[in-house]
Amino acid sequence: MIVGDINKINLTTSSFERMITEGLLYIDKTKLIENFLNSSNFIHLVARQRRLGKSLNMDMLRCFLTDKKDLRHLFKGLYVESSQVWDKVNSAPVFYFDFKGLRTDTYRRVIYDMVCDYIDSYCTDADLSRGARRYLTSDDFDNTEGLKYLTEAAYKATGKRSYILIDEYDKMLMEYYNSDMYDEIKSFETAFLSAGLKGNEYLEKALLTGVMRISHESMLSGLNNIVTFDVFRDDVYTDDYGLTEGETEALSKMTKFNIDEARSWYNGIRINGKPIYNIYALLSYLSHGEYSCYWGKSGTMDMVADLLNDERRATLAKLLNGEQVSVPIVNRISLRDLSGKSSDQGFYSLLVQSGYLALCTAVSGKDSFASVSIPNIELQIVWKQFILEKLYPNTPRIRTLFDNADNLDVFSKDLEYFLCDRLSYHDLAVSKTDDKRRMQERLYHIFLLGILSAYDDVRCQYPLSNRESGGGRYDALVQKPDANFIFEFKVSNDAEGLMAKAQEALHQIEVKRYGAGLNSEKRLVKVGIAFYGKQCCVASC
Repeated sequence: MIVGDINKINLTTSSFERMITEGLLYIDKTKLIENFLNSSNFIHLVARQRRLGKSLNMDMLRCFLTDKKDLRHLFKGLYVESSQVWDKVNSAPVFYFDFKGLRTDTYRRVIYDMVCDYIDSYCTDADLSRGARRYLTSDDFDNTEGLKYLTEAAYKATGKRSYILIDEYDKMLMEYYNSDMYDEIKSFETAFLSAGLKGNEYLEKALLTGVMRISHESMLSGLNNIVTFDVFRDDVYTDDYGLTEGETEALSKMTKFNIDEARSWYNGIRINGKPIYNIYALLSYLSHGEYSCYWGKSGTMDMVADLLNDERRATLAKLLNGEQVSVPIVNRISLRDLSGKSSDQGFYSLLVQSGYLALCTAVSGKDSFASVSIPNIELQIVWKQFILEKLYPNTPRIRTLFDNADNLDVFSKDLEYFLCDRLSYHDLAVSKTDDKRRMQERLYHIFLLGILSAYDDVRCQYPLSNRESGGGRYDALVQKPDANFIFEFKVSNDAEGLMAKAQEALHQIEVKRYGAGLNSEKRLVKVGIAFYGKQCCVASC
């Protein structure tokens, strides 16, 4: 169900009360309340990528349950009003903690102040245990018993068990995963959550949200009663975060946007095998009236840059080609293990959980492999910008490099500029046991794929690599609106042999009929490129 004014889209507030009272566009997600309350599990962790509505849903749940203020009028006409859980509305103490704004220098005091404010709002001195009194008067910011004291005092004051809601529990941990502060933050959060959520007789239920399912070995180790709902396994909250196909179709009918085009831009992640649209991106499109990259980048991409190696770059090149790639996946990540030499399982799980890659198949097998892809245009743009900014920071020249593909002298000089600027002698060195020419050709191949993938012209399709064509496999294909470009790469033994090798590459394209089967009405440009160290020679016909 969609309520509010389609022309009043607000992308900044997470206040459910404001969304409803001000008539802002709202997609009814109140079934989440029923899903949460009907579950027999006491502590839920919901892990989803950024900006899928986690904070708004959390505030909606707070508004429904809180006994501090009667807000049942906000839910008039929404799904939950006719649900069997409606008798729980306005029924209990609810304590909401937002961790996403915490900073390393103040987080202990901020959490302490939140606990103290909640105790003051519910309780008199008679409701407090000795421990709670000491907590309130000592200003001991290192004390991790706050949630326990809070729920105990609220129960004595009201006779009701409390609900605890914690938003973005993993935000600080992700930001400082590779710093000296990580162990300190992790230890405090683990102790704070364990004391309040494990075996707490004054707790009714708790809901935590975040981006990552962090390994029990590095976080939440004391919570053996927590149940996790993430991109790998969630048959409860499948439709509650992001936009479903049905909700997107309803928006399409209201605004008459092309749903197929919207699907190609913003439909990507899958929860329990079900495709979900990025709600922030789609509503941004409706607000601005044009397709663009709205979801953007986060600190996660900075983590990715630190974790890249040659094999992962090669996988990224395949993904940018539009391929599905089978990669190792683990459903829990140890953030500490990501620093230093991280495992491939942790690296690809980071990308899937944070929403930059989509699962195409379920994680299966004892080695836990799954097929992944870059599922939509927006994420292709995110990865393209990532390549430009992180791997090839001289963006102005990369963005225009391929403009000169028809001018061999200029194209060759531009290419040599990138070779000199980005490659070192050690990048080109191989051991005596290596097949030198093959290793070097592979290196130049990946390097050129990165440059071609970063070319800033949306009319060009991403380069295809090593595809069968004619009597063999070409090295790379770039399809422009007016022409197709076939590339073949060779390595020369010396600078004097560059031209001969470039001509040899060109001859190979001709002889093996690379490009057979492409649109015959478009011009076919054949390009042979030979490399020696940081020099190159380009031949074309």
